[in-house]
Amino acid sequence: MKLNVDLAQLWTKVDKMGAEHISIDIGDVWHDSDFEFDDQLSSSGIEIELDDLESEEGLLSVRGRQVLLFIPDHGFKVENALIEASAGNKFHVADCRTLDSMKRQNRFNRYKVTNNMSGKFEIFGTSEFNDEIEGEAELHVCKNCINQLNYKGIANASVNERNQLVQNFDLEEFFTTYSSLFKRLPKQQAKEAKKGYSKDWDKISARVRDSVNYECQHCEVNLLSHKRLLHVHHRSGEKSDNSINNLIALCADCHRKEPFHGHMFVKHEDTQKINQLRNEQGVYSNCDWITVKKKADPSLNGVIEHCKIKGYTAPNVAYKLKDRNESVELELAWPKRKFGIVLSNPIKIDGWHILSLAEALEFFGKRKKIKN
Repeated sequence: MKLNVDLAQLWTKVDKMGAEHISIDIGDVWHDSDFEFDDQLSSSGIEIELDDLESEEGLLSVRGRQVLLFIPDHGFKVENALIEASAGNKFHVADCRTLDSMKRQNRFNRYKVTNNMSGKFEIFGTSEFNDEIEGEAELHVCKNCINQLNYKGIANASVNERNQLVQNFDLEEFFTTYSSLFKRLPKQQAKEAKKGYSKDWDKISARVRDSVNYECQHCEVNLLSHKRLLHVHHRSGEKSDNSINNLIALCADCHRKEPFHGHMFVKHEDTQKINQLRNEQGVYSNCDWITVKKKADPSLNGVIEHCKIKGYTAPNVAYKLKDRNESVELELAWPKRKFGIVLSNPIKIDGWHILSLAEALEFFGKRKKIKN
C-alpha cells in the first residue's frame, strides 16, 4: 500500500534550522536481526570460523562491521593471562600473516569476533590442577596486524617504540582511525558520542556556528552550504561547560582529529565533501607533509608515514581526475607520476597507476628509502 504524506511543514522547520537535506539508502535500513547481532557483537562477542571472516582493505570485518578477533580458550596459561596481558593470546585487527598461517594449518580453535572497545576479553582455561577457570583479561594486540597497517608508523619504529604502542594500544582510537571503510558504527561508539551534553546544546551549538558564519576556526573552510559538517568543540573536554571561551567551531574532520576524540565517527563522503570545499576555497593549499596529514582521511596515515619516512614528495589530497566526461577523486595523488590511491575498489584510467589502501600499504611497505 502506498502512503502519501505531506511533510512540507516539517521541511520548512528543517530549513529554518539550517540543516541539510540528505538522501537515505533504503538498503542501509536496519532490521531486528541487525540489532540483535550488534548487541551480541558489542558485548561478549560472536563465535566464528576463520573462513567466515571478511576483510575490508586488510581490516577484519563481519557483515560490514569492523571487528577484532580473539581466542577465548587459553588452556593452561589462563591463570597467567588473567594476571599479565602479555601472557595471553594476542587479538587480531587485520588479516595478517599470523591469521593466514592459522588458516593454512587448519587450526580448530574457538574464535570470537567483537567490536567491544573496553579492551577486556572473556577468556577461560584450565589450572595446573585441572580446575576450570574463567575471567576477564586485558590482552595485547598482534604486532603483525598493526605492522601490516603501519599503524602510527610502527613498521619503521624502534623495538622500544613498538612495545610502547602495543602496551598503550587504544581500541577506540584504532576503530575510529579506520571507520571510513565501514558503514556500520559500533554500538558502543554511537552511545558514547551522545553522552554529557546539556539539554539546550542544539541551540548553543547553532548560536556558536552562526557567530563565525559557519567557518571552521582551525582550517578556515566555510561550510555555509553544508552546515551539518560544522561542529562545536569543547576545548577543555568538559561537555557541561558551555562558556563562550570553552567553545570553538570546527569542521567534522578537524574535530575528530582533536585529542581524546576516539569516539568520533565521520563518514567518508563527509570527509570528501570537506576536502572538496577546502580545495575550492584554497584552504590547506600547501603541498607539504604537515598539510597532507591534516587534510587526509586518517585511514591513510599508514601509507602517509611510509611515504614520508622513505623520502617521497608530498602528494595532493582529494585530487580530482577527469576521465573523459567523468570526474574521479583520488585520496592521494602524484600527478606528475600519474600515481594515485583510493580507499577501496581501485579504478582503471589510461596512463595512471591507481592502488587501493591495502595495495598501497603493501607497495610502499616494500619500497626502499629514496637516496637524495
